Amino acid sequence: MKPPPPGPPRIDDLAHSIGEWANFCAGLGAGYRFDLDNWLNDVDLRQIVAEGLPMFGADELGPHGVALAEADRAFLLGTREHRVCLWGSRTARREKWTATRNWWYFRAPRRADDEFERELARVK
Repeated sequence: MKPPPPGPPRIDDLAHSIGEWANFCAGLGAGYRFDLDNWLNDVDLRQIVAEGLPMFGADELGPHGVALAEADRAFLLGTREHRVCLWGSRTARREKWTATRNWWYFRAPRRADDEFERELARVK
């Protein structure tokens, strides 16, 4: 017997993801101490949020939309543009990610350790 299909999306789930994103972004001012793989996992959360947003109207988002905008501002302040998608150009083409639409994948932390910077330099 097949399991039932998933139910409709829940605003609480999206709100939780927005809260996690906000927590991540709030800590960027202190710098980023992990490697590129961890960074990609962290910014994947913003992609998850982006994919969930169209399922809800502005009235449903309410304060969560405000929290997301504030978190995004903190992310922009704590990061710098990068010349290519941090997942790599091939992945960006396959996923159809652009620096305009998926800007979080085209940014790196302003302050990171030397190992992160070496990994970042190898992204093509």
